[in-house]
Amino acid sequence: MLKLYFVILVDEEEYYVDEIESAKIENYIEITIPRFSDDQFRQHFRITRESFEYLLPTIQKEIKVCKLGRTPISVEKQILSVLWILATPDSYRSVAERFNLSKSSLSKSFFTIVTILNNIATSVEKVIGAVDGTFVPIKAPFIDPEVYRTRKCYYAITLQAVCDAKLKFRDAFAGYPGSVSDIRVFRNSGIYKKILENPRKYFPDPDMFIVADKAYPLLDWCIPPYIDRGNLNERKRHFNLKISQTRQVIERAFALLFGRFRRLRYLDMNRADFIPSTILACCVLHNICIEREANLQTYIDEGAAIINEDEYNDVENPVNFDELIRNGNDKRERLCETLYR
Repeated sequence: MLKLYFVILVDEEEYYVDEIESAKIENYIEITIPRFSDDQFRQHFRITRESFEYLLPTIQKEIKVCKLGRTPISVEKQILSVLWILATPDSYRSVAERFNLSKSSLSKSFFTIVTILNNIATSVEKVIGAVDGTFVPIKAPFIDPEVYRTRKCYYAITLQAVCDAKLKFRDAFAGYPGSVSDIRVFRNSGIYKKILENPRKYFPDPDMFIVADKAYPLLDWCIPPYIDRGNLNERKRHFNLKISQTRQVIERAFALLFGRFRRLRYLDMNRADFIPSTILACCVLHNICIEREANLQTYIDEGAAIINEDEYNDVENPVNFDELIRNGNDKRERLCETLYR
């Protein structure tokens, strides 16, 4: 039990008065957590023990042990405390008390683990999947808060991601304010620029492409649906239906991400510059769990209720992309005809 005091003077006599009684939980890591069943561990940390046991040595290779006074903070405690932060909306104070840490030590552990997770993210050599963007709500930043306000009048950072059929993120890009359109985020993302530099590296087969919604440009490797202004024939409506069904994987991936890591439902962080790294760290953990876990529908159902749908911005395509657009239109026409047959 740790008690904090402040001193008052009455007639030049000192009196010590209790200010805050901070009841920290001792031996939570050493005694309580080992007693959790596998299901209890998963309920609390939103990942399985198997995923954690994979993560532990991976982090250990990269981390330098933090110290609390003269007592080192174990890597296990650092990872579990950070997982608890990402998995719950609990305050830093309550998480620090649960893991018997000071708030400053917990914050240092958080920045350390998130940075390592960003560093171990693997690069993508081939992209086949669906692309989309979603909002991660945040509190109003101190600098230029209106830039972060979305059309739905809350503050947010945009997360753009490409996922495959297994809901694994093949690429993730975060950092642009919520007022920026999907197409602008896309054209400024690393994956977009890299594909333009070397399309064959990411799409070795000419028939490979990513599917997108109508907010994205039509290119020979990016296929959105036809824009429906009431003039689409049956063949094109059928194509749009198939594209919509295929694109559900990215919506499910976002729902799984938000359902598992509940902190993303509202990132209350003073360090606005560290918000993108926090989002991407959750994406790395998402991929680690995807490869080792089943029974994900509960998380998907939870996350689906709070995912924010972006609106379409009718933005003109840049004129220097005429050839890519023509190739993309030809490819979409061939796909449309093939799917209809």
